[in-house]
Amino acid sequence: MLEQNAIVLKTEGNQAWVEARESGACGSCGSGGCSTRRLAEIFGRRERAFAVDNVLKATQGDQVIIGIPAGALWKSAFRLYGLPLLMMIAGALAGQHMGGDLGAVALAVLGLLFANWAQKFWRASRAWQPVMLRHSGGQAGFIVKSC
Repeated sequence: MLEQNAIVLKTEGNQAWVEARESGACGSCGSGGCSTRRLAEIFGRRERAFAVDNVLKATQGDQVIIGIPAGALWKSAFRLYGLPLLMMIAGALAGQHMGGDLGAVALAVLGLLFANWAQKFWRASRAWQPVMLRHSGGQAGFIVKSC
Protein backbone atom coordinates (compact mmCIF):
# COMPACT_ATOMS: atom_id res chain seq x y z
CA MET A 1 0.00 0.00 0.00
CA LEU A 2 1.21 3.47 -0.87
CA GLU A 3 0.76 5.77 2.11
CA GLN A 4 1.20 9.49 2.62
CA ASN A 5 0.76 11.92 5.50
CA ALA A 6 -1.97 14.51 5.05
CA ILE A 7 -3.63 17.30 7.01
CA VAL A 8 -7.39 17.52 7.43
CA LEU A 9 -8.58 20.87 6.05
CA LYS A 10 -12.28 20.54 6.87
CA THR A 11 -14.97 17.97 7.49
CA GLU A 12 -18.39 17.70 5.85
CA GLY A 13 -20.58 14.94 7.22
CA ASN A 14 -18.79 11.63 6.74
CA GLN A 15 -16.19 13.19 4.42
CA ALA A 16 -12.92 14.89 5.31
CA TRP A 17 -11.06 17.16 2.93
CA VAL A 18 -7.36 16.40 3.26
CA GLU A 19 -4.30 18.03 1.73
CA ALA A 20 -1.15 16.14 0.89
CA ARG A 21 2.05 17.48 -0.57
CA GLU A 22 3.50 15.72 -3.60
CA SER A 23 6.95 14.36 -3.09
CA GLY A 24 9.13 15.52 -5.94
CA ALA A 25 12.15 13.42 -5.09
CA CYS A 26 13.05 10.19 -3.37
CA GLY A 27 14.93 11.88 -0.54
CA SER A 28 18.23 10.11 -1.21
CA CYS A 29 19.64 12.49 -3.80
CA GLY A 30 21.54 14.84 -1.53
CA SER A 31 24.43 14.81 -3.96
CA GLY A 32 22.40 16.91 -6.40
CA GLY A 33 22.90 14.60 -9.35
CA CYS A 34 19.35 13.28 -9.50
CA SER A 35 17.30 14.59 -12.42
CA THR A 36 14.04 13.90 -10.56
CA ARG A 37 15.09 16.39 -7.90
CA ARG A 38 15.91 18.99 -10.54
CA LEU A 39 12.54 18.54 -12.23
CA ALA A 40 10.82 18.94 -8.86
CA GLU A 41 12.70 22.19 -8.29
CA ILE A 42 11.69 23.52 -11.71
CA PHE A 43 8.01 22.62 -11.53
CA GLY A 44 7.64 22.91 -7.77
CA ARG A 45 5.50 20.92 -5.44
CA ARG A 46 1.77 21.34 -5.75
CA GLU A 47 -0.73 21.07 -2.97
CA ARG A 48 -3.58 18.63 -3.59
CA ALA A 49 -6.82 18.61 -1.64
CA PHE A 50 -9.39 15.84 -1.98
CA ALA A 51 -12.17 14.18 -0.04
CA VAL A 52 -11.84 10.85 1.76
CA ASP A 53 -14.22 8.97 4.04
CA ASN A 54 -13.66 10.21 7.58
CA VAL A 55 -13.51 6.77 9.21
CA LEU A 56 -11.28 8.06 12.03
CA LYS A 57 -13.59 10.97 12.92
CA ALA A 58 -10.68 13.36 12.37
CA THR A 59 -11.20 17.05 12.90
CA GLN A 60 -9.74 20.12 11.19
CA GLY A 61 -5.96 20.31 11.62
CA ASP A 62 -5.46 16.60 12.43
CA GLN A 63 -2.58 14.83 10.71
CA VAL A 64 -3.61 11.50 9.23
CA ILE A 65 -2.13 8.80 7.03
CA ILE A 66 -4.00 8.19 3.79
CA GLY A 67 -3.32 5.31 1.46
CA ILE A 68 -4.27 3.69 -1.82
CA PRO A 69 -4.27 -0.08 -2.36
CA ALA A 70 -1.38 -1.83 -4.04
CA GLY A 71 -1.90 -1.98 -7.80
CA ALA A 72 -4.47 0.82 -7.87
CA LEU A 73 -2.19 3.12 -9.88
CA TRP A 74 -1.55 0.46 -12.53
CA LYS A 75 -5.23 -0.39 -12.79
CA SER A 76 -6.20 3.27 -13.08
CA ALA A 77 -3.56 3.89 -15.74
CA PHE A 78 -4.83 0.93 -17.75
CA ARG A 79 -8.44 2.07 -17.44
CA LEU A 80 -7.65 5.64 -18.47
CA TYR A 81 -5.06 5.05 -21.19
CA GLY A 82 -4.71 1.37 -22.04
CA LEU A 83 -8.35 0.42 -22.52
CA PRO A 84 -9.21 3.32 -24.88
CA LEU A 85 -6.07 2.66 -26.90
CA LEU A 86 -6.77 -1.08 -27.16
CA MET A 87 -10.42 -0.51 -28.07
CA MET A 88 -9.48 2.06 -30.72
CA ILE A 89 -6.87 -0.26 -32.29
CA ALA A 90 -9.18 -3.28 -32.15
CA GLY A 91 -11.97 -1.25 -33.76
CA ALA A 92 -9.65 0.06 -36.46
CA LEU A 93 -8.38 -3.42 -37.30
CA ALA A 94 -11.88 -4.89 -37.43
CA GLY A 95 -13.13 -1.96 -39.48
CA GLN A 96 -10.23 -2.19 -41.92
CA HIS A 97 -10.99 -5.87 -42.45
CA MET A 98 -14.72 -5.24 -42.97
CA GLY A 99 -14.93 -1.92 -44.77
CA GLY A 100 -11.56 -0.48 -45.72
CA ASP A 101 -10.38 2.90 -44.51
CA LEU A 102 -13.83 4.31 -43.81
CA GLY A 103 -14.74 1.23 -41.76
CA ALA A 104 -11.46 1.50 -39.86
CA VAL A 105 -12.17 5.10 -38.88
CA ALA A 106 -15.80 4.38 -37.96
CA LEU A 107 -15.02 1.37 -35.77
CA ALA A 108 -12.02 3.10 -34.19
CA VAL A 109 -14.35 5.89 -33.07
CA LEU A 110 -16.88 3.31 -31.85
CA GLY A 111 -14.09 1.62 -29.88
CA LEU A 112 -13.24 4.91 -28.18
CA LEU A 113 -16.92 5.53 -27.40
CA PHE A 114 -17.23 2.05 -25.92
CA ALA A 115 -14.16 2.67 -23.73
CA ASN A 116 -15.69 5.98 -22.58
CA TRP A 117 -18.93 4.18 -21.74
CA ALA A 118 -17.01 1.53 -19.76
CA GLN A 119 -15.27 4.30 -17.76
CA LYS A 120 -18.62 5.38 -16.31
CA PHE A 121 -19.03 2.01 -14.60
CA TRP A 122 -15.50 2.08 -13.16
CA ARG A 123 -15.94 5.61 -11.82
CA ALA A 124 -18.52 4.28 -9.40
CA SER A 125 -15.97 1.80 -8.02
CA ARG A 126 -14.31 3.02 -4.83
CA ALA A 127 -11.53 0.39 -4.91
CA TRP A 128 -8.94 2.86 -6.24
CA GLN A 129 -9.85 5.82 -4.05
CA PRO A 130 -7.65 6.87 -1.12
CA VAL A 131 -8.70 5.85 2.38
CA MET A 132 -7.89 7.28 5.78
CA LEU A 133 -5.78 4.70 7.62
CA ARG A 134 -4.66 6.16 10.96
CA HIS A 135 -3.72 9.32 12.82
CA SER A 136 -0.17 10.58 12.48
CA GLY A 137 2.03 13.00 14.30
CA GLY A 138 4.99 12.72 11.94
CA GLN A 139 6.32 14.68 9.01
CA ALA A 140 4.69 14.65 5.59
CA GLY A 141 6.14 12.47 2.88
CA PHE A 142 5.66 9.21 1.04
CA ILE A 143 5.90 5.93 2.89
CA VAL A 144 5.92 2.81 0.76
CA LYS A 145 5.12 -0.44 2.50
CA SER A 146 5.31 -3.79 0.82
CA CYS A 147 2.72 -6.25 2.03
